[in-house]
Amino acid sequence: MMEQPKPIEQHRFLERLVGIWDALPDEGSAETPQWTEAGRSMDGLWFVVEGKADMGPDGQTRTLMTLGYDPAQQHYVGTWVGTMMTKLWVYKGWVEDDGRTLTLEAEGPAFDDPGKTALYHDAITFLDDDHRRFTGSVRQPDGTFKQFMAVDFRRRT
Repeated sequence: MMEQPKPIEQHRFLERLVGIWDALPDEGSAETPQWTEAGRSMDGLWFVVEGKADMGPDGQTRTLMTLGYDPAQQHYVGTWVGTMMTKLWVYKGWVEDDGRTLTLEAEGPAFDDPGKTALYHDAITFLDDDHRRFTGSVRQPDGTFKQFMAVDFRRRT
C-alpha cells in the first residue's frame, strides 16, 4: 500500500489561502465588495479556492483554483477555470525572494490575437495574515511583464 504524503514547508505556505475572503472595492469607490473567495485545504497537500461574483444583469461569475506543491518537480502546480471562458489554465509556480509572493505562470490566448498565445503571471502576495493582493500580468515583446489587473482581498473568517 502506498503511504500518503505529508505536507512540507511549501504546502504550509498555501495554508494562508484558507478562509473566506472579500475583494476590497477600488480606492475611492463606495461600492461594497461583490467578489468573494472561499479557500479550503485538502489534508494540507492541495488547496482549493472558489470564487463567486455578482455581475449584475450578466449573472454570476464563478472561478475555481487548485494549488499544491510537487516535490518531484520542485515547484508549485495548479489550475484555474472560470465561467467567463473555456480555457483551463495550468500553473507552474514559485515563491519570490520576498517570501510572501507566489507567482503562478501559465500560457493562454493573447489579448490582441486569440489565435496566438502569451505567457501570463498571476501573483498572490500576502501583505499580512488577513490581507492579500492578486495581480495579473502578461509578457511583453521585450520580455518584461505588464500588469493588467490587481484586486485586494481581506479575510472575513
